[in-house]
Amino acid sequence: MKCLLYVPQYECEGIRETHIADVRVGGLTLLERACLSIQAAGFSDILLVKSHTYEMRPLARLNTPVQALDYDSCPDEIAEQIVESLGDKRICLCVLDAMLSPSCLSIPPDGADVRILIDGTPTGIYFVSHQTAQKIVQSEHGLDDIESHVAETWQAPDHVLYHRMMCADDLRTGQNKLTRSLRKPLGRESDGLVAYFINRPCSLQISKRLANTKITPNMVTFFGLLLGLAAATLVATGDHMLMVAAVILWQLSSMVDGIDGELARMRMSPSHKGEWFDTICDDVTNITFMLGLGHGLYMIGNDFPFMGENSALYFFYIAAGVCTLMVIAVGWFYLEFLKMGIASHNHFEWGFESENKINKTQEHRNILRRTADLIAGGFAWIAKRDFYTFLIMLLVICDLNQPAYFIMLTGASFVGIGGLIALSIRAIRHRGKPKSPEAAPSPETNPK
Repeated sequence: MKCLLYVPQYECEGIRETHIADVRVGGLTLLERACLSIQAAGFSDILLVKSHTYEMRPLARLNTPVQALDYDSCPDEIAEQIVESLGDKRICLCVLDAMLSPSCLSIPPDGADVRILIDGTPTGIYFVSHQTAQKIVQSEHGLDDIESHVAETWQAPDHVLYHRMMCADDLRTGQNKLTRSLRKPLGRESDGLVAYFINRPCSLQISKRLANTKITPNMVTFFGLLLGLAAATLVATGDHMLMVAAVILWQLSSMVDGIDGELARMRMSPSHKGEWFDTICDDVTNITFMLGLGHGLYMIGNDFPFMGENSALYFFYIAAGVCTLMVIAVGWFYLEFLKMGIASHNHFEWGFESENKINKTQEHRNILRRTADLIAGGFAWIAKRDFYTFLIMLLVICDLNQPAYFIMLTGASFVGIGGLIALSIRAIRHRGKPKSPEAAPSPETNPK
């Protein structure tokens, strides 16, 4: 299906841009966002109908072919070119006066000429037959006369992103709508408790202010890595004030960890490589902080429990051993990720999980299997980075360094020892099974 994207001549009141298509929201102009949404919705071609005064700039991430036509050069000639370009199939007509998402362009039932409604409000999006499109472009008022040819309406799916841009106030409202749409639900595979109630509200406000800058998601990821490494260095000193500064930096690193994904989704630029970079930086931050915390307790000089005098060095030795196991487990995880086409621990299924995640009641599982699922489910909440980072920060601030150490040691051991066990179980289960390609998650849902 083809899409005819009509750029009207009016400006957005109170905005400096000469053309409505150049109004920028969330790091993208309305034209860029519309074209990328059309591409994401699966349209084969874009026919851009614009004024001759508007000069379209190349869009690097746009792979869908674009044909640009000037509607004020010669009305009859342009109408004929449009009809020829549209072909003989059903098409979408879209007036570029709003911020829209791919879900706005969900295809309604075949055969009807309809105008799309969102929350009961008419939009500038129409799905029409070839014959109706031909009547519209060849009529006296051309594309300005669409509504007289399309009487029926169709309600778009819930929670779609659409906001018309008529003035500066609309721009602010649209940016706020876009920001709110990035908020993830509370859940095991989404945001944890601390992320949902503390980190995400803060990170979204930062992302909103970074959206129209030249800062990229990978820059944010790298900045989070620097914060994590600085935290690991400070916590290794054993000085209480520096350790407090370290855990605050580590908490900030956890908060920054959400901004890269928010920026990517806001700018419609999710990247498999970017998700890999984010995963590696998270693992490096966690491993180095565990090692630094172990060294910090050694520097404090408190004896390791049940080890007698002068045993503080065991804090560091045990941390180093567990970190070594983490490195081995993480390396094995990465090999599995490459085979599966994923780039995040969030998309990996542990060996003891239920094979039927949609309806577990259909499985005949014994009590051990059900217990394992229950324990894994509970630990999944606690083991989320946002939760244990916040908990360790509170403990270190309260000078409860040993409890913080053992809590993080437990989590690190789960990743190291538990990860190796889970990967071994997975390898045994898959041994002898016929190889089948595993579908990778959609890139739009990957970033945090």
